[in-house]
Amino acid sequence: MKKIWFLSLSLAFISTSLFAQRESDPRWVFKMGLNGTDMNRNLVENTGDPILKPAFTFGFARNIEFVPKVLALNVGLRYSPRGYWSQQKFDEQVVYRIVDDTRRATTITPRNRSWNSLHYVDVPIDLVVQVGGERTKFYASAGGYVGLGVYGKNTIRYRTVSFGQDSTSSNLGVVPQQRDLVKKVDPFKNELKRLDYGINLAVGFRRNYTVFGVTYSQGLANISNMNSGGSINNRSFGLFLNYFFDDAF
Repeated sequence: MKKIWFLSLSLAFISTSLFAQRESDPRWVFKMGLNGTDMNRNLVENTGDPILKPAFTFGFARNIEFVPKVLALNVGLRYSPRGYWSQQKFDEQVVYRIVDDTRRATTITPRNRSWNSLHYVDVPIDLVVQVGGERTKFYASAGGYVGLGVYGKNTIRYRTVSFGQDSTSSNLGVVPQQRDLVKKVDPFKNELKRLDYGINLAVGFRRNYTVFGVTYSQGLANISNMNSGGSINNRSFGLFLNYFFDDAF
């Protein structure tokens, strides 16, 4: 029994000594990423299914280590655009006009487009695990975020049809004309709440002080400010690049 206790204490002491001798990671991390963002439903009716909207994110995090180069907590500040882009095409319509006593058909395709841009400042908190050799490691993180919407713009483009006079014909036949009507609104004023929160997940590989991988973020907050129509949640996924560096402050 004494031998088992002695062996256990010896292993614990050796492990502690090895971790103590390992050089710690730098205490700051610069983070950037290229994401595709969307929402689980549209803010504007009849604008079709959401399409991924490209977004560039960046920020900094404080790297707080529990086990050097193995286990750490990242607490940071991040600029994170969100939103969606969508388009809906309606069925083709055939309209007729009279030109020089001849009935002629014209085909038109009405459509709506909606570009919803939301800009957030997030506070992400992630638990980071790194496993592997001294220079190349497998990298994984999981955690959550709390974000505040600081600016938003929803641009809606309606393609409509109007009718005008055809001055080229002898009897001035009526012709259809397609034109776009643009409407811009701030969704944070009425439709959306500014406060958002959710989860972050990321996996990748680290080479020296640089980490590259894929990330996924899912909003858990219902940011809808409307009485009906169900919940609205943010989500995004894409590529990220992290760089560890020494104290900057």
